[in-house]
Amino acid sequence: MKMFDLKGTVLAMSTPSVISLLNYIEMYKGKTFAADKMKKVEQLREIARHSHVLASNAIGSVYADESRLEAIFKKEEQAETLQEHMIRGYDSALDLIDEVYKFQPFDRSFISTLHYYIYKDYNPEFGGRFKDSQNYIQEVKGDNIRTIFVSAAPEEVLPLLENLIYQFNQCAMDEECNKLILIAAFMLDFMCIHPYNHGNGRVSRLVLDFLLKKFGYDIDNYFAIAYLMRQHLDEYIDAFEASSKGWSDNENNYAPFVTFILKRILEAYRKLDYIMEINNMDVDTDEKVYKIVVDSATPIGKGVVTNILYATSQATIEKALAKLLRDGRIQLITKGRYSKYFRT
Repeated sequence: MKMFDLKGTVLAMSTPSVISLLNYIEMYKGKTFAADKMKKVEQLREIARHSHVLASNAIGSVYADESRLEAIFKKEEQAETLQEHMIRGYDSALDLIDEVYKFQPFDRSFISTLHYYIYKDYNPEFGGRFKDSQNYIQEVKGDNIRTIFVSAAPEEVLPLLENLIYQFNQCAMDEECNKLILIAAFMLDFMCIHPYNHGNGRVSRLVLDFLLKKFGYDIDNYFAIAYLMRQHLDEYIDAFEASSKGWSDNENNYAPFVTFILKRILEAYRKLDYIMEINNMDVDTDEKVYKIVVDSATPIGKGVVTNILYATSQATIEKALAKLLRDGRIQLITKGRYSKYFRT
C-alpha cells in the first residue's frame, strides 16, 4: 500500500524551475486586491464562477444544453437532467466553499461534504459515500478507452485518505513546506486514491479551490483555473499519467503534475493581469478590442473578447468588431455563431 511522505515530497520539489514558478505567483498574488476595486467587478467574478463550473464538469464529461445554463445558474427553474443536477450541485459546493473556507478545518468530513453537495439534489444517498468497487482513471477519445491508472482498492481508501489528510495538515503548519507545492501534491495523491465511485476529478478541483483560498490565493474568484485546465486537457492528462506511474510502489515522480498545476495557477494570475490592463486603458472600445485581437496568438472568438471586456456591453463590442473589419484592421477567419477574428 502507498506510504506517504508529504513533507519529503514537498521539500524535494524545491528545484530552480519550480521556485521560479512560485516566485512569479507570489509576484502576481496581490493583483486580486486591485481587481476588487475594478468597475463592475461582480460581473468578472460571475464570469469566473460560471467558467469554473462548466469547465470542471466538462472535464468530467458533464454537459448541459447552452439554452438552459442561465436558468440553471440563476436557479429560476428546476434542474431536469442528471447533468443539470451535477452542474447546479457543483455550483452549490462552490457557494459552500466561499462561505466557510476561512474557518473550516480541512478534514475527511469536509471533502465528503463537497462530494455530497454535487449529488445532493439528485441522489443524496450516493453523495459523500466512499466507493464499494474498484475504479479506474481512463481517457476516452471517441470509441477508444484507455486506462491511465488503477486507483487504490476500496478497502485502502479510508486509511490512505486519513493519513494523507493528517500529513497535509501537519505540513501546512510547517514553515519549510511550500503551500502551493503541498496543495498540488495532495491533489495528485487524492486522485490516485480515487475515493468515490464517481466525481473524484470534480471533487479534486473543488478541493484545489478551497485550499488555495484558505491559504490566501483567491485567483479562482477572478479567473478560473479549471477553465485553463480544460484548455490544456491533453497536458493535464499527460502530467497525471507521468506522475502516477509507480505511485502504489512509492516510486512516482510528483514533478510533472505539480508543475502543471503551478503553471495553471500562474497563468490564471497573468490572465487577470491582462484583463485589468485592457480595461484600464484610456482609449475607446475599438482600440481595446483591436489590442485583444492583435495580442492573441490564435484566432479569437467574440465570447473571449466579451469576457475580457466584461464591463462593456456585447452590442458595443459587436460594433467595434464590425468597424475594425470594415477598416481592414482585423480579419474574419470563421463565420457564423462561433465567429473568430485574427490580426491582418
